[in-house]
Amino acid sequence: MNESTEVINASDPPETDVAIVGGGMAGACLALMLSQQCPEITVSLLERQPLPDSNASLTLPSFDTRATAIAAGSLQLFAQLGLWPQLREYAAPIRKVQVSDRGHSLGATLDAKVEAAASFDGMLGAVIENAALGPLLYRALTETDVQVLAPAEVTGVQMLPEGARLSWHSGDKPQQLQAGLLVVADGVGSPLCRQLGIASSEVDYHQQALVTTVGLQRDHGGVAFERFTDSGPMALLPLPHRDGTHRAALVWTCENSDRDALAALSEAEFVQHLQRAFGWRAGRILRAGKLQSYPLKLSLAREQVRRGVALVGNCAHFLHPVAGQGFNLTLRDCDGLVRAIATGRTLADQGTGCGQFRPGELDLLQAYWRERQHDQQLTIGFSDRIPPLFASRNLLISGLRQAGLLGLSLFPPLRAGFARQAAGLAL
Repeated sequence: MNESTEVINASDPPETDVAIVGGGMAGACLALMLSQQCPEITVSLLERQPLPDSNASLTLPSFDTRATAIAAGSLQLFAQLGLWPQLREYAAPIRKVQVSDRGHSLGATLDAKVEAAASFDGMLGAVIENAALGPLLYRALTETDVQVLAPAEVTGVQMLPEGARLSWHSGDKPQQLQAGLLVVADGVGSPLCRQLGIASSEVDYHQQALVTTVGLQRDHGGVAFERFTDSGPMALLPLPHRDGTHRAALVWTCENSDRDALAALSEAEFVQHLQRAFGWRAGRILRAGKLQSYPLKLSLAREQVRRGVALVGNCAHFLHPVAGQGFNLTLRDCDGLVRAIATGRTLADQGTGCGQFRPGELDLLQAYWRERQHDQQLTIGFSDRIPPLFASRNLLISGLRQAGLLGLSLFPPLRAGFARQAAGLAL
């Protein structure tokens, strides 16, 4: 990786076509996509934290690790980047998804063998532990021309007609960087968005996401469970076997008032409580790792593009996790932004654009935003409305959701459309 340690004259800062601030999964994926699809443009990635050693061996714990569900459409994007062969070593395939309402006999099952149009390589998706996904992305970046600046703390931004001028430092060394396009990817509650005056609209769900790894008595068989219970929605996602243990990732959405009581339980008590709440669809639950919790809210930036600026990742939209759509939506946004930049570059080269290529041109970014609006509205609306629908004990609403599950079970076209939307392949 190219790391900057030289003090730069502020009157004549170096230039880059695209500067990405935030080296998490969103920023790293965008940088990789740009390096592959737009190799003629320069890309700089600024990350606040030091990045892990790309040469270090990848050793993963059996328990106490977060994981990400990656839909079939996102797996296609990783395959295009050439990363799927490495990722699949650390991935558990999702071959079926069971959606059910605790206490009711009706449910719906999506099967990769049936929903071939919503699958990738025989999978509806895959679950990859973040402890593997991050290092593999950084390792891939070392094989590109992306300039990685880490640790790099961005302290200020000045918008100019030709783009953005970033002030940043590594240690006590102040530096600057001129970019044609600034991509903000520094997460929910983005400090850079605050500097730019980009506000967000927020909905506090007054809920917590409890996350842990559980051990199962039997093989999960590649089945992911979306289970709606009186104790809150649960997702139980298959993980790769490790150390002879059948494992799954649990995401349990509960009310704030229940979080402390659940966290105070011993492991045996928690497993017993979880078994009662979830039921026996996944068999006996044997153990649970350390419980982590995260407050839940919906956060949407009021602007995702302006001249010289684009937002991607959690600073653009932070979703309820129960449907597992946040990261997948981000990957589709990154792909759309890269395609818009590639198109703008092609038009400029052909002389049919507006002269010199500028990746931060407002027309280019507005075209990207128009193309992404429909998918974002559908995905965000689904992630926002499904949890309260299944949490309600109102008899009328209960009847409506049972009718919805019945429709998914009995009507293949409805089920196929739902599967393609969830897979990110409905566009």
